[in-house]
Amino acid sequence: MRLHKLKNILEEHGLNSLIVSYEWNVNYYLKLPRASGTFIIVESEATPKVLTPALDLWRVSNHVKSKVEVLPYAGYELPGLDVKPITGKVSDWVINYLRSSKARKVGLDLSYVTSLNHELQMRLANEVEVVDVGPSIAAQRSVKEPEEVEHIKKALSIAETAFVRVLENGVLGRSEAEVSALIDSNMRLRGAEGIAFDTIVASGPNSAYPHAYPTDRVLTEGDLVVVDFGARVNSYCSDTTRSLRMGKVEPEAMKALEAVKEALLESTELIREGVQSSEPDSKARDVLRKYGLDKYFIHSLGHGVGVEVHEKPRLAQGSEDVLVEGMVVTVEPGVYIPGRYGVRLENLVLVRKSGYEVLNKLPLIF
Repeated sequence: MRLHKLKNILEEHGLNSLIVSYEWNVNYYLKLPRASGTFIIVESEATPKVLTPALDLWRVSNHVKSKVEVLPYAGYELPGLDVKPITGKVSDWVINYLRSSKARKVGLDLSYVTSLNHELQMRLANEVEVVDVGPSIAAQRSVKEPEEVEHIKKALSIAETAFVRVLENGVLGRSEAEVSALIDSNMRLRGAEGIAFDTIVASGPNSAYPHAYPTDRVLTEGDLVVVDFGARVNSYCSDTTRSLRMGKVEPEAMKALEAVKEALLESTELIREGVQSSEPDSKARDVLRKYGLDKYFIHSLGHGVGVEVHEKPRLAQGSEDVLVEGMVVTVEPGVYIPGRYGVRLENLVLVRKSGYEVLNKLPLIF
């Protein structure tokens, strides 16, 4: 577990109590899969408390062992539990607990929207000083430990192997929805606990939608096809995009594909510790500007990846994030010509102190 990191935030902000209620923050600090509905309370002296739905009591208790106090809650009495669950509203119990502990300064992960956060903020506003510790949590999550990097690498390896297998079996003549389903099922068959996000397979004019969804459109000779896919392993995500050529594509589309490849490679060269994360984004736009394509690059260059597929830092115009060794980021320039075609290429890159490591093994263009 990583509860010691929450203790650091507690001390950094001079808090009496810190409550974490956002699912993926709980997942991160407890290393707990499927953490929905589970909350953490950390204090300077007391044993950390984990509130969890009563039906998850045995699973959570077995996971955390005896390092924390696990308190089940339920909307009603349940037979067969060793511990009587908290009944009624969880927020009522938390507020009464904070009052009894005479907390005066409480941290909440307010940058992440949860119903518990909202209710606690509203009801505690006149009693205690509420501090948003969300930025501190995001900063901790953005720098990966070696174990986290290995999980991401494994997820990426599974995803890439599944992708190649689907291509080997042929995708021309299949629908976007069918190809998407084949990638998803192949990732699961190779050990993924799930998909990192809804797989995108966008062909022909559909590829001009950055966040397309698979339809019944059939992949046709001459299409460019954007495939954005990722696996989840030990809670950690991978995220990769490749553009496929269905036979011979129009020359203008090929030029765009080569320009995007150049933008990816040149912007990646800037990645290292200490670099402002807006700099690689600017470099990618400069490259595309040479080809008159910069106005068609309508999203940011990249983002962090971890237990969520979108995390800090942001590789974007105006971003004040600074790259730190251990961050894992996407580099994903794209060009989108409405009604005609779209191109996107995306790699996962590990930030090193004096450079970078591309984690992908796949070729960029198929």
